[in-house]
Amino acid sequence: MPDTDLYSLFPILVGVLLLFAGRKVLWLFVGGVAFMLVMSIAPRFIHHQESTIFYVALGVGVAAAAAGYFLQKVAVRIAGFVAGGYVFFSVMEEFTARSALPSWLPFAVGGVLGALILSFLVEWALIIHSSLTGAFLITESLNLEPNMNMALLAVLTLIGIAVQGTTKGSRGRDKA
Repeated sequence: MPDTDLYSLFPILVGVLLLFAGRKVLWLFVGGVAFMLVMSIAPRFIHHQESTIFYVALGVGVAAAAAGYFLQKVAVRIAGFVAGGYVFFSVMEEFTARSALPSWLPFAVGGVLGALILSFLVEWALIIHSSLTGAFLITESLNLEPNMNMALLAVLTLIGIAVQGTTKGSRGRDKA
């Protein structure tokens, strides 16, 4: 059973890798998105079993990373949908009051937007999505108050975009 420090350290480590190298290590982006999603959703189904949730999320993340490695183009669009949906859902949940709309609707809207962004602007979308996802993993692990969390999320995302964007030209054309 991993100790409690691993629960908070692992998402931060994956978040930092995604923040600075998510475009270059596509399979990590796909695996990180899957890990993040399961860590977020699993507590609704598996109660008070932190180690089980962690291992399930880790297993799903590894499987998604393997799929991302072998099925890059399809995995990119799926990851774009999941990342876009997760981010949009989280922002809507944080800043809007509960409404009569079904809870899956913000996820679906964000997912469609995320997938469309990836379809038209794959390379820059990967930079933006991986930076935003990495920043989310980091900030969610820090348990800050909402305004500080959003400010740090914005700053980290911009740093990730700047770092990955400046290294973009030195690598040549990406496969995705």
